[in-house]
Amino acid sequence: MLKRLLLAANLLATLALPAQKMGSWRDHFAYTQGVDVVSTPNYVVGVTSAGLIFFDGEITKISKVNGLSDFGITTALYDASANSILLGYDNGNIDILRSANPELISQGTQTLNLSTWKDSRKSGAKRVNRFLRLAENRYLVATDSRILELANDEVVADFSVENSGDTLAVRDLAMLGDTIVAATSKGLFFAEKTNPQLSAWQQILVDSSVISLAVNEEKLYALLSSGTLFSSPDLQNFSAEGTFENPRALSVSDGELWISTATISHNFFAPQKSISSYGNSFFTFYPKCVTIYKSNSYVIDLALGLLQQNGETFVQRTPDEPLQNQVAVLAEQKGKIVAVGNGALSVLEPRGAWQNLADTQLVNVGAAKISRQNSNEIFVATSNGVAQFSIANSTLSYLGKSLVNSSIRGMDFDRNGNLFAFAENSSLPVNLRQANGSWSSFSNSTLQNKTLGKVAAAGRVFWGIHGENQLYAYSAGANISDPSDDQAVIFSVAPFAVEKVYAIAADRSNKIWLGTDKGVLLYSSTSDPFSAVLSVLRVKIANDIPGYASYLLEFENVTAVAVDGGDRKWFGTRNASAFLQTSDGYDEVHAFNTRNSPLPSNNVVDIAVNSQTGEVIFATDKGVVGFFGEATEGATDFSKIKIYPNPLRPQMDVVTITNLMENASVRITDMAGNLVFFGTANGGMLTWNARNLRGNRVTSGVYLVFVADELGQQTEVGKLLVMN
Repeated sequence: MLKRLLLAANLLATLALPAQKMGSWRDHFAYTQGVDVVSTPNYVVGVTSAGLIFFDGEITKISKVNGLSDFGITTALYDASANSILLGYDNGNIDILRSANPELISQGTQTLNLSTWKDSRKSGAKRVNRFLRLAENRYLVATDSRILELANDEVVADFSVENSGDTLAVRDLAMLGDTIVAATSKGLFFAEKTNPQLSAWQQILVDSSVISLAVNEEKLYALLSSGTLFSSPDLQNFSAEGTFENPRALSVSDGELWISTATISHNFFAPQKSISSYGNSFFTFYPKCVTIYKSNSYVIDLALGLLQQNGETFVQRTPDEPLQNQVAVLAEQKGKIVAVGNGALSVLEPRGAWQNLADTQLVNVGAAKISRQNSNEIFVATSNGVAQFSIANSTLSYLGKSLVNSSIRGMDFDRNGNLFAFAENSSLPVNLRQANGSWSSFSNSTLQNKTLGKVAAAGRVFWGIHGENQLYAYSAGANISDPSDDQAVIFSVAPFAVEKVYAIAADRSNKIWLGTDKGVLLYSSTSDPFSAVLSVLRVKIANDIPGYASYLLEFENVTAVAVDGGDRKWFGTRNASAFLQTSDGYDEVHAFNTRNSPLPSNNVVDIAVNSQTGEVIFATDKGVVGFFGEATEGATDFSKIKIYPNPLRPQMDVVTITNLMENASVRITDMAGNLVFFGTANGGMLTWNARNLRGNRVTSGVYLVFVADELGQQTEVGKLLVMN
């Protein structure tokens, strides 16, 4: 079933984005995995695993890219007396956003990170489940193994809740009068607030699995996993208030108690206000919590993020974003990015907004490609064959399935715009979509009934992964419509003991780069794999120990390979995140991970590079994020050269020159002709740190920028104003 998602939130998105500073990051997280919702005097705050949505007519978002310390938020608390928002994470991290100015909170500039619990060597799961305010700047924190006590922004104590010698995860906390109540899988435990270590726990509702607590009008409400709701004014006498099928959580707002389940958010005191749908057929109902802000109801949804009640329907209030965080493959063409996961396809136009499409036929996605002739045509390889989409007039329309009905894991375009898709375990393994749109399928004795995986086109040859640790090469011959002159060969990745080949890419010289469980391997001679004995190499890198060689990422599972406009190589790994190497792979340019960058995970699934802007898109197992790199694809001439920022003001320290020809030489002089900088473009881009050859910042004035192609036949001159 195909669903075009007309998300009202996207109407609030800015369609033209400003130029991003080189070296900056941009999040492409889906703010749809709802966790909690809170009201402040200035905003309603939708809490999602990716970050926070601040909404009061306009949407502001903050995430690990621009203010938070981590990814994977699990709970939040708004403390009005301290103008603070406390955030807990699934790895035990804690953030406190505090400021008398709510604008600073929403901009992420006032964030204090408490990593004591996350970094603790104490055994047990660290996930933060709930905060409970005890007094000014004093809180209890429920986790999967301990209860923490925070005081004056420090963890001052931790203690456990135990049952028959077993340490219990504390799912929720509440305070009834001066009594602390903890929800666990073995019932409720309570202790007096005055006991600093809460060592004298007493157990009630024994052996009841309690998932959520709330206090309203001096009465405690406890929701069991069975769906039964209990209430008690004194922790002695409990009354069953009803049973709710598939319970999720309790929430209290404006004196109203809400019980959210899989089918309804039930208003306990005013059933007529209960919410059973969002009044929109595009929205599936997965409510978690409800809050009231300025007389409007807001729901945080497990799959849709923040929604605002608008009459009889609800409107999604999420930032411009891809449809989901779980992206399997990326593709790029002429500045357009496509991100595809099971059931979802998202398209990022050059410097534009995301467009989203849900399609249940997009399953087991193996590859995505954008047509080289028409970037509005997108093809996705799935276990159902090749799905074909068209983007027209800023909308997505479904054209239907191709003639290919086999499982496809690999496909690519040749130099003439013909798409070759290789079917797994098929008697017709080669499937061709010619540039005119016609499809045909061919047998091939070498490739038929073989497990054919990801593919990269290098010149006239398609290189692909066969099985777990072999490769295949295929060439269509002089006449692509006639299979009689086709060539194909299968060969092993020898002599290295490779057990798994994860990724394959061709660089600008048609060299083949492999990501494997033994690091990076390289085929440098690729012109004729059918008659030559192929030789695979490890890439040697610098070693601090004389006489010893090291090899590129030799101890990592390299899961993604991408080539930027400067022919440099980006590598994604399963556990060590992402690396950028020079074009030959020898020198490291960047090494990013969750500790030194906004990447949400060290498990990189795929990488794509925007050839027009230089933005490097990383798809991780937790979400998508972009880094603005130093390389773009080279231009054919200098007619559209751009120098920015211009003028360069005192607070700015990097000048970027784009739309250069590939490997163009750049010289910058003052008006007297004195050379202050020279360099070579990375593809079509060059950056300058505004310092002269002696390493000092240049003085105020006008500077001339001379550019020339590699042969010196095409030249251009630009001007740059520096203001110190």
